[in-house]
Amino acid sequence: MNSQQAVAVEQELDRIREEFREFVFHAVHDLRAPLRAVSTSSEILGGIYGDSTDERAIRCLRYIREGTNRMASLLQDIAAYCEGEGRQLHLAEMSLNAVLAQVQRQVSDELQKNAAVLTQDPLPTVKGDFVAMAVVFRHLIENACKFRRTEAPCIHVGSTRNGSEWILSVRDNGMGFKSEYADVVFQPFKRLHGKEYPGSGLGLALTKRILDQHGGRIWVESTPGQGSTFSFSLPALH
Repeated sequence: MNSQQAVAVEQELDRIREEFREFVFHAVHDLRAPLRAVSTSSEILGGIYGDSTDERAIRCLRYIREGTNRMASLLQDIAAYCEGEGRQLHLAEMSLNAVLAQVQRQVSDELQKNAAVLTQDPLPTVKGDFVAMAVVFRHLIENACKFRRTEAPCIHVGSTRNGSEWILSVRDNGMGFKSEYADVVFQPFKRLHGKEYPGSGLGLALTKRILDQHGGRIWVESTPGQGSTFSFSLPALH
């Protein structure tokens, strides 16, 4: 295959990817309308049967509400995942301290609700997309709050220089998981803890995609009952 053919193939792949993203966005948009109808109807029924002593009716209404909430969350995450895949990165020198500070403001309610303590090392300046890197930190910190044990989450963001790259880490004292699942957690829709925890299983997949786009990588070390450490690399400026 010559260079001209390679360019033509890449252009065709870009066209196919764009068509697929458009399909997903339209599908998500169209699915939200009937979902809103179901949700609104369940609220009306809840008002009618709110004082009912019929346990079956109350249980069915609860199932409907839980199901619509899960579906709404899933549609939102699918849209975010596809948007992250197609979004053009704006690379510039940025302070990861500033990125983390913004994320801490974004997740302040979640941190407060869980009485979580967030600490950090001094973080470097790197070349990357500010918005995308904020997504990475936000998903990792929210996961640390979500998959907690009975004690309050202690989350530490670390940073070390390793040759031509920086190694960043988000360590927690949460539930942890078996090491055999260390690669599985980054696959789309893979959830280790079942439906008792909210989420779609797309957050870590999106995080991995973002770091791939930045020329980095991500991995995790975890022990059941002792917490997890998600580490990722980014190229150093100098």
